[in-house]
Amino acid sequence: MLKPIYALLIFLWACEPKEKSIQESTNEAAPVETESVILRFDVNEELAGSSYREKATGYLMVLDGDSTLFFPAFTKGKKDGRVSLILGLHPSLTYHEQMRQLKTILPYAAKDYNFDSLSGVYIGRLVQTGDLAIQVTNEYLNTFGGYASTATTEYDTIASFLAASQLGQDFNTLFAPYDITVVGTSVEKVFYTEMYGSIKIDSTLHAQFPDKVLDAMTWVRLAKKD
Repeated sequence: MLKPIYALLIFLWACEPKEKSIQESTNEAAPVETESVILRFDVNEELAGSSYREKATGYLMVLDGDSTLFFPAFTKGKKDGRVSLILGLHPSLTYHEQMRQLKTILPYAAKDYNFDSLSGVYIGRLVQTGDLAIQVTNEYLNTFGGYASTATTEYDTIASFLAASQLGQDFNTLFAPYDITVVGTSVEKVFYTEMYGSIKIDSTLHAQFPDKVLDAMTWVRLAKKD
């Protein structure tokens, strides 16, 4: 659906002003200086329900001329002015790689959207988070003593668990600089599934694979701290 946007990338790369950033080092060597830009795209017409939104903006990081593929989008509702984040995870990047990119993107989005009105994050399917889905599932198995019921009557329990799990902790940390906190999660279509081979994960987690991972359409609910 967003392929036409990527077709414009080369043109926009030539037009965008560049800024220097220091890439996080994963070893003891000196940090590597890279050229990075954050590109903005109007994606209101690309997403369903455009008539109910005031605007929608996708953000794409480009490092040394190459797109990183992670494409989060912020939206603002017409009626209530609520701001939401569609996470837009990409299977060729690990969850942690994309969260580091999102941390860099957030200051740009905060200039375009009033984060005081930021009400939630749509993650999509939990399994798409890869590393996080593995960690959360292992937490779940420890908490409930195995693969517990995923009946709709258990959705509130599962949602409460997710808010207190590593998922909730990660988003609390991510939005802490903006005085935004996780106030809950919402889930639909909860079930167990195998981890997809197409989703990139950290190699150190291979030994920690549960038989199946917890999966659900997942939303993180956010609110401004009092």
